[in-house]
Amino acid sequence: MSNFNFLKRINENLFIIAYEAEKLFRDEYFEQCITQTRRLAENLCRDVVGDRLESSENFDAMLELLKDTPAQNDFEKEFIEDLYFLKKAGNESVHSLHVKQDGNLALECMHRAFEAALNYAVFKKGLDSKYLQQQFDDELLATGKKTKKPSLTEKYDEEKTKNAKKRKNSKKSSSKSKKIKYDDESEEDIYRNMPDKDNKKPLWREILETVAAGLVIAVVYFLIFNK
Repeated sequence: MSNFNFLKRINENLFIIAYEAEKLFRDEYFEQCITQTRRLAENLCRDVVGDRLESSENFDAMLELLKDTPAQNDFEKEFIEDLYFLKKAGNESVHSLHVKQDGNLALECMHRAFEAALNYAVFKKGLDSKYLQQQFDDELLATGKKTKKPSLTEKYDEEKTKNAKKRKNSKKSSSKSKKIKYDDESEEDIYRNMPDKDNKKPLWREILETVAAGLVIAVVYFLIFNK
């Protein structure tokens, strides 16, 4: 298995170069891996330049030719940037006096080579643009075995299930809150309608007020009718 399987249907030779780079990385020949990604980048560039290429032109000249091409979109700019990066890293690896088994740089070169190859396949060779969503698999690079990843449909179904659970829990929480509110209101109504014990008059006070009222009536009666 390879991250570059999409190249098989486009250019078998380019696929072999990329696959060899992956194997070199897996075996921890990082400098050779970096050099191999430079080789891939140069051949990608050569194919893109095509008829505009003269036999005497080297990698630098081809890159300058691509850079000077008008109407570049973001993917073309990214493609050229990746080629420049791979050329520089590869040159430094080839001409370095000391061996530097830099795994991090080799991994970066593999990522860049993958992105450059994808852009080449889609925009130069007409590969379906859905491949632009493809992600580089580091585990596949390290082990040669593809990581089990959920498909887009599985991801959608999983997200749909999560959202449904969230809505269900939200409804339960809302219903519980309303019930508590109604219970509180009912309690308030009960207490509101209950007689206020503190305001009720004692019996002796009611009798005294009744007697006083009777005396007032009697006094008024005698004053009026005894004249």
